[in-house]
Amino acid sequence: MSVALLIEQLHQTFSENTLKNTTKYPLIAHDEQWPSPCEVGEVDEQGNIQWQGARQQPAGSLNDLASALELEFPKALSELYGHMYGGSILASIDGHQVELLQAWNEEDFNLLQQNITGHVLMKRKLKQPETVFIGLTEQDDLLVSVLVHTGEVCLEFVGKKTHHVLAPNINAFLKALEV
Repeated sequence: MSVALLIEQLHQTFSENTLKNTTKYPLIAHDEQWPSPCEVGEVDEQGNIQWQGARQQPAGSLNDLASALELEFPKALSELYGHMYGGSILASIDGHQVELLQAWNEEDFNLLQQNITGHVLMKRKLKQPETVFIGLTEQDDLLVSVLVHTGEVCLEFVGKKTHHVLAPNINAFLKALEV
């Protein structure tokens, strides 16, 4: 199964589970200056809006970024970040609570690429293997990252080398996530 289909299914499952458990789709603080095709319904009394994952049209790609950084990203990375707009997907894997990062809108996708650039340049400066972050964990300084040269999904503390492999690739990682 493709990463694009897996991420779409994760969005669907996350939305359905949230709806079942809270009678609402996932909520996010509404910002009228930061609209998204994911927004569903009206802003509530607390200033939140419900959201559901929405396909990017056209699909986003990290190929230009990879080329600019003189890297070859795993193809699955573009599918992970470029297939859907959405809020973060909350899940667990291997005893860790994770927040799978997603772009909220086209501008957020562009900001994400800037952040990836900064992260890769930091890794180079530290003379560490290049990684691209794809998620956060319950620990503020512990990231879920993809090791660029192998495609493995790993845990890494900010500024440190990866130290634990969660999955051999993005596809296996997404399949292993429990939402």
